[in-house]
Amino acid sequence: MNRSRTSTAVGFRRFRIWLAALILLCQGMQGLDVRAQSLEERIRDQQEMTVESNEIPGWPAGPVVTAESAILIEAETGAILYAKNIHASQYPASTTKILTTLIASEQCSLDEWVTFSREAVFDTPRDSNHIAMDVGQQLTMEDCLNAILIRSANEVSFAVAEHISGGSWQDFSEIMNARAAELGCVDSHFANPNGLPDENHYTSAYDLAMIGKAFFANEMLCRISLTPRLHILPNDHMPYEKLENSKMELLPGRSYAYEGLVGVKTGYTDAARYSVVSCAERDGMKLICVVLKDESPAHYEDTIALFNYGFSNFAKVNVSQVETKYDIGSTGFFYGEHDIFGSSKPLLSLNKEDCIVLPRTLDFADTSSVIRYDTVDQGQAAIIHYSYQGVDLGSVSVDLAEHQDLGYSFENGLQGEAPADEEGKAPAFVFVNLKKVLMWVGILAAAVLAVWGLRRFLKEYHFPARRSNTRRNWVKDRRRHHPTEYEESQEKSESQIRRKQLKEARRRSLRREESEEAETDTIRLHRREVREARRRQARRIEDDRPEMSYIRLHRQEVKEARRRQVGREEDDRPGLSYIRLHRQEVKEARRRQLRREEDERTQPGYRRLHDQEVKEARRRQARRGQEERPGVSFRQLHRQEVKEARRRQIRRKLGVHPEPDFRRPEEPQEEQIYYDRRDDG
Repeated sequence: MNRSRTSTAVGFRRFRIWLAALILLCQGMQGLDVRAQSLEERIRDQQEMTVESNEIPGWPAGPVVTAESAILIEAETGAILYAKNIHASQYPASTTKILTTLIASEQCSLDEWVTFSREAVFDTPRDSNHIAMDVGQQLTMEDCLNAILIRSANEVSFAVAEHISGGSWQDFSEIMNARAAELGCVDSHFANPNGLPDENHYTSAYDLAMIGKAFFANEMLCRISLTPRLHILPNDHMPYEKLENSKMELLPGRSYAYEGLVGVKTGYTDAARYSVVSCAERDGMKLICVVLKDESPAHYEDTIALFNYGFSNFAKVNVSQVETKYDIGSTGFFYGEHDIFGSSKPLLSLNKEDCIVLPRTLDFADTSSVIRYDTVDQGQAAIIHYSYQGVDLGSVSVDLAEHQDLGYSFENGLQGEAPADEEGKAPAFVFVNLKKVLMWVGILAAAVLAVWGLRRFLKEYHFPARRSNTRRNWVKDRRRHHPTEYEESQEKSESQIRRKQLKEARRRSLRREESEEAETDTIRLHRREVREARRRQARRIEDDRPEMSYIRLHRQEVKEARRRQVGREEDDRPGLSYIRLHRQEVKEARRRQLRREEDERTQPGYRRLHDQEVKEARRRQARRGQEERPGVSFRQLHRQEVKEARRRQIRRKLGVHPEPDFRRPEEPQEEQIYYDRRDDG
C-alpha cells in the first residue's frame, strides 16, 4: 500500500516538472515569435523610410536598403550620390576605431611601444572583442593598429588612447572630437576610443563618411583593414604569439567579397546593431559607403547594392575638357608668337586635373556654377563650384599662369618686306603681360603725384632765410598790433599763477594735517601697547608657573618694559616716561590682587579651599627643595598661612574688611607669595 502511494507521488511530481517545462517552452516560442515579428516590422519600416536623393528631379533612383541611415559619396570631390537619413544621430559601435587608428597613425611612429595598464585591460567587457592582453604587457604601435583594424580589439584601443593622451583613455576623447571637427563632422560626439555603448558617444552617416575620406586616403590603414588574419609575434614583453581571424565578409575569398575594395571596418552592439564603413575604387572613381543601424547580413548586401549603384550611374568628368564659359585659352588675344614681357601662356586657365561627378542621365550643360574668389592656395585666382538642383558635384580651380622668363630675340624681327609666300598668313599677335604693365604704370603715376605735390607745397609756403627768436618776435608783433588781447591774456596768466599758488597752499595744509594725524596715531599706538602689556601681565599671572612669585614676575616685566622703552628710542612719545609706565603697572597689579581677595571672601567652602591650597603649597615646597627661599622652612610657612587663614575667617564672621594698602612693599612677604600661587591655581 505504501509502495503504491510512493509511486503515485513520484509520478505526480514528474508530471508537474514536465508540465512546467512545456509551459516554459511555449512561452519561449511565443517570445521568439514576438521578437521575430518586431524585427520584421522594424526592417519593413526602415525600408519604407524616405531616400532624400531619390527626390531630386533627374537624379538616378537609388536602391532600397534596410539600414536606417546610409550614404554614398565620391572620395575626391565629396559629392553625395546617395543620401538616406544621413544627419540622424546613431551609435557608431566599432566603426569609431577608424578615427582612433587615424589619429594614432598621424601622431605616432610604428615602432613605438604601447604599455597596457590595468584600466585598459579591466575596463574592457569580457563579452566584447579582445585579444587577451594582460597588465604590463607591451606591443608596438604597428601591432596595435593591426589588432584594432583586423580583430577590433577593445583593450588595445584603450591602451593606444592612453599612450597618445599621456593620461587616461577618457582624455583621448577630447583629441577625437577636435580631429573630427577638423575633418568636417557636424553631428558627432565621441566619448571613448572603441565605440562601447555610451549615451554621449554618437555620430551620423555623414560624419563617418567625412572621417572615412581621411582614413581611406591612408594606404597603410587601408592595407591593414584588408588583412584577413592577425598574427602578432612574441616579444620581450609578451612571451607568446597571437593568431586571430578577421570577421569581415567583404574581403576577397569571403561570402560577400567585392571587387575593387580599398578598405573596410565593421561594428556591432545591441543598441547600434550592424554598421559598415567601406571604400571601393573602379574606373578611376573612388566611392565611400556608410550604412548604420542595419541587420545581418543585410548590412553587406546594402553596401554592395550602393557600390553597384554608384559605379553604374555616375562618372567623373574633366571640367577643363568640356567647359566653354570659362575657357580663357580659346581667345587669341592672350597668345602670340612674339613674347615681350614673359610667358606666352594664357594669364588664367582651368586646372586640368580637377573633375566633378555627374550622373550619366545628365549633360554637363545641365549643371549650374558659381565662381568664388576667396581662395587659400597660392597660384589660384578663383574656384568654380558646380551643382545640380542644390547637390554639390565638385569644384575646379582657376589657376594663374606660371611665369617663364624665355627672353625675346630681336634678331628674328621683320626686315624689309615680307616674302610673298607669307603674305597670305594670319597676322601674329604679341603677348603683353598686363600684370607687369599695370604695375609699372602705377609706379610712374605715384612718382608724378609726389613731384606735383612737393612743387605745390614749396610754392604756397615761404621759408625766410634767417630769423632768430621767432617766438619772441611774434609776441612783440601781437602786443603791438593787438594790445587789448595781450592785456587779457596777461590777466589770464596772472589768474592761473594765483590758482597754482592756492593749490600749493592747500597741498601744504593737507600735508601738515597728515603729519598731525600721524602723531595722534603714535599716541594711540602707545596706549594700545600699554593695554596689551596689561593683558599679558594678567595672562602670565594666570599661567602654569606656580614657582614664580609676584616680585620676580614684577622684576621681569620691569626689565621687559625697559627693553621696549630702549627699543622705541623715545619714538614720538616724549611725554611718557618709564617711571609713569611702571607706576601704572604697579597700580593695576594691586587692583587685580584686591579684586581676587574680595572674590575669595564671597566664595563658600573656604576651609576646603584652604586645605587644598595647603596641600598644594606643601607639594610645591617639596619640589622646589628650598631653592629660592633657603631661610624659610616649610613649618614656618605653614604656620603663617594658618594664622592668616584664621584672621580672614574671623574678619568674615565679624564683617570687618581690612583697608587696602596701596603702599609699595619694601620686601616680598610670604603671605603675598602664598596668595599669588593660589590665584595661579
